[in-house]
Amino acid sequence: MTKFIALFYTMLAMLLIAVVSYSMQKSEENFSPPKYTIGVVLKAMDSEHWLSVRSGMTEAAQKNNMRLIVITAENETAFVEQNKIISDLLANDIDALIVSPTNINHTQEFVDAALEKNIPVFSIDEEIDGIVYIGSNNYLIGEMAAAFMEKNLPAGSEVSVISGSENQNAHIQRTAGFVEYVKNNSALKIGTTMAAETQYRQAMTQAEKLLRSRPNTRGIFVSSAIMTLGVIEATEDFPVMIVGVDTQNDAIMAVKSGSIDALISQDGHESGRLAIEVVAAHLNNQPVQKYNFIANELITADNAEHFLLQEDF
Repeated sequence: MTKFIALFYTMLAMLLIAVVSYSMQKSEENFSPPKYTIGVVLKAMDSEHWLSVRSGMTEAAQKNNMRLIVITAENETAFVEQNKIISDLLANDIDALIVSPTNINHTQEFVDAALEKNIPVFSIDEEIDGIVYIGSNNYLIGEMAAAFMEKNLPAGSEVSVISGSENQNAHIQRTAGFVEYVKNNSALKIGTTMAAETQYRQAMTQAEKLLRSRPNTRGIFVSSAIMTLGVIEATEDFPVMIVGVDTQNDAIMAVKSGSIDALISQDGHESGRLAIEVVAAHLNNQPVQKYNFIANELITADNAEHFLLQEDF
């Protein structure tokens, strides 16, 4: 009986070894190295938006058999650091470069360097002259915010803008869309436009300054969610309508609670996914458009629950 048991376990062990060996062989047969390596340099990785962008890119890269090298600068103002990162990436073997520049006035050098090496460049969230763009229609975002205020504020109400960095095209275009819509298509009037870095504390300080200098303000358009959360801290005791931008949970929860009146959505996950799809199409010799826009939607208390993010980053 003891010999039978020993023989049984010996045969079982041999069977397991055979199964494992076969599985490893099949795995090696099915494994293929990445078809392309893509360098990705984003503005930062300190908000839900950028985490969501990376998540969308990662999922799409896996489907397209791509390897991603994702690097960010310390924050959205560190353009010198970002440009050094890009320079280092271009010295390596990458098939394409995706960039969201922190400063649109300092992009030509790395664009030229990439094209000299025949490395195609794509921009995400921030437009670069002559480069394929993926992201929101930022001018439209400003128009949508203005249209919401036009619909919900009395005629003659004074509205203003607290915008992010003047070195970033997204904030410039959002401000322009808002201001021009108010002037040309509404009975509202523009009070002022104020710029700050895309940071909570600076936006709160700017909002306090705005309300001291223009106490008749009835609406403020804020060009990012992080800044919007800072603005509502400064305006909680004032009857001011707040409209912001981005699709991140803390801001959407503020819409649900009534602290923010509306957001214009900007789905980072969709931007990231679309960016990889556009790059894959280009590398596979398929035609791509110069402008590749994601959808932007109005988020209010009525539909905020639908927009709450469900994924893990």
